[in-house]
Amino acid sequence: MRELESLRGLTEHKEIAIARAMDYCVKNRICPPEWLVEAAASLLIDLLKHERPTTRGRTASCIARLRHEMWDVERWDAVKTVREIRQRCKREQTAQKALPAAAVPESHKKRLLKFRKWLNQGTFNCAAKLLVGREALASASTINASYKKIEATRSGPTPPAGAWFDDPFLKQLGLQGSQERTTGRNILDISDLT
Repeated sequence: MRELESLRGLTEHKEIAIARAMDYCVKNRICPPEWLVEAAASLLIDLLKHERPTTRGRTASCIARLRHEMWDVERWDAVKTVREIRQRCKREQTAQKALPAAAVPESHKKRLLKFRKWLNQGTFNCAAKLLVGREALASASTINASYKKIEATRSGPTPPAGAWFDDPFLKQLGLQGSQERTTGRNILDISDLT
């Protein structure tokens, strides 16, 4: 433990001292002290934020890959939302048919027609419209690819990575948390359909 305390007191080469202290704990099979765990976590976050990619492309760094996976999850969620809206429209239409024509207000009929017209664009085009104004905005074909990727990941042994991280941690990495994401500027008021 004296070794760890001497490493804790170093003011120069602090990053190397943290790595050496962690190595000391591993080799001696001791539990690292709280100060060391905090310092190592801070160091790892800093290293991730300043990672120098060795390959080219938009997903060359760890954080960039996570950001893209989170966008895929947002796109998947937009597709699920459109499918839920489609189901609600079908239920609404069935309920309208069961009622006498005079019992259904004209504004209600117009609203349902507006939603049906919007949904006729196709699921992935509607999902793209829901994502307008958000970082996850993409074309219908990209949304389709993201949807398939997440569905394949969900059927596997581990869920998408974004599900494992909380907003404060994502913010430390320089990513948007779920509370910071904009809601998008869609054409229709989706909450209008009940």
